[in-house]
Formats: sequence, C-alpha cells, structure tokens
Amino acid sequence: MWLDEVERLLAARPVRRRPPDEELIASAVLVPLYVAAGSLWAVLTRRSDSLPNHGGQLAFPGGAVEEGDEDEVATALREAHEELGVDPSVVVVLGQLDDVRTPSGFMISPVVGALPAPLALRPSSEEVAEIVPVALAYLANPEAVETEELLVGRERITSPVFHYRGHRVWGATARIISDLVSRLTGAPVAAAG
Repeated sequence: MWLDEVERLLAARPVRRRPPDEELIASAVLVPLYVAAGSLWAVLTRRSDSLPNHGGQLAFPGGAVEEGDEDEVATALREAHEELGVDPSVVVVLGQLDDVRTPSGFMISPVVGALPAPLALRPSSEEVAEIVPVALAYLANPEAVETEELLVGRERITSPVFHYRGHRVWGATARIISDLVSRLTGAPVAAAG
C-alpha cells in the first residue's frame, strides 16, 4: 500500500531539526498527499493576494504555531482545516521533513499527511485563491526544476525553483518539495540548503 511505502521512505532518513530561535516564528505546514489515477499527488495552494505574508505565492497549507497547539503536527492539521476545510481526523500522518528557515522570519516544520481520495476540499476564500494539485512524478522530473541563489539570514543557499502549468514554485515551498521528492525517490532534485 502506498501509505506504508511513503511512511517507510520518510522514516529512512533522520529529520533535521533546527534549534529554537527567538528571532524566528515557529510554524508548520501540511504536505497533503493523495493518489489519483494511479499517481501520487501533492496539494499546493496559491495564497490570497491580500494575506500579509507570502501573498500570491504557491504554498502548502500552514502557519504559525498558536497557543494550544500541542506540537507541529497539531499546527499543520489545524491550518489545513482552516485553509482547506480538511477534517484533521481523516489525515493519516506519514512523517516529517527537514525544518526550513525562510528569509521572512519563519521556521517551518513540514508534516507529510495522506488525504483520502476523492478529495473533498473546502478552501477558505480569505486565505486560498486557488488549489493547485501537482503530480509528484512531474516534480521529480529534472526538466521541471532550476536553481537560484537565496540569502536566508546570513547564509547564502542554492534553492530549487519548480515550474508547473504557469506557476513558479520557489523558496521554502520548493525546498520542502525537494526534500520530499529526494526522500521518496532516493535521488536529489536540487541542492535544498
């Protein structure tokens, strides 16, 4: 079953956690996966242009840790519920990915979860402008990715940039995708920094 295989592949490599930093906002995202037509897909959203952080960008559902969130899994599930209407009880948590620091001051802990198909999403019109499903096989294709240099804090890193159906996926979201694809395929997509 695909759930067991993804869970095994995610657990095969330790997750890199960054130490807490008072200057960074602790946050989490859900990397929602599902199977359709025999292929593994991820759900991205195009964030509403009116949002104060990362408006208009493609991202995974997520946000800052709030009081009452038990851990990053709870944060990711709460945010997916708020943004996509996903009932936390239907998400099967499969594992986590490396923490990602953003130039805008967030430390993101990505949580990978399986959604039941067919998808039953109810996006928040205040936060989500568009739902963008993307096949993981497409993201694993070297022709779909290029790299760019980013300055994160005082560190210069090489980050992947994916191009998908007129969308540009870059920054933290692209680095999360790169980590996911690398763990699932065993091959690096691009230097994920």
